[in-house]
Amino acid sequence: MNETWSIELPLTEKYVDYLGHVTAAAHLTLLEEAHAHWLASVVDEPEPAFVLVRVELDYERELLLADAPVTVRVEPVELTRSTVTVQEVMASARGPHTRARVVLVRWDRAARRSMPFGEGERRRIDVQMRRPPAG
Repeated sequence: MNETWSIELPLTEKYVDYLGHVTAAAHLTLLEEAHAHWLASVVDEPEPAFVLVRVELDYERELLLADAPVTVRVEPVELTRSTVTVQEVMASARGPHTRARVVLVRWDRAARRSMPFGEGERRRIDVQMRRPPAG
C-alpha cells in the first residue's frame, strides 16, 4: 500500500480569533496550501493551475496555536478527465482536527476553462489512490 502524501504547516497568530482557536477561514487556507503543494508534485509545476469547485469540512476538535505545527495528509480518491477528488486530514500531536473532501479541477489559464489531466499526471494520481486488496 502506498504512503499518503503529507505536508507539515506552521500556525501563526493571524489565524487565531477572539476565542483563542484557529478560525474556520484559516482551516480553509491551510487545506488550500496543502492541496496546492500536493497538486504541484503531481503535475510537476511550481504553481499548478486548478480551481476548487467543492469542499466539505468536518471540524472534529478545536485547533489552537499551541497545536502547531499541523500535518495535512492529502489522498486522491476519485479521478475524472479534468477533476480530482481528494480527502484531507489536518492533525496535530493531539490527533485529527479537520477532515475535508475537496474537488479540484485542472485549469487552462489561457483558455480560462477546465482541461484534462495529462497521462503522466493521471499515472501519478492513480498510484496514490488507495484501492481495496484484490481477491
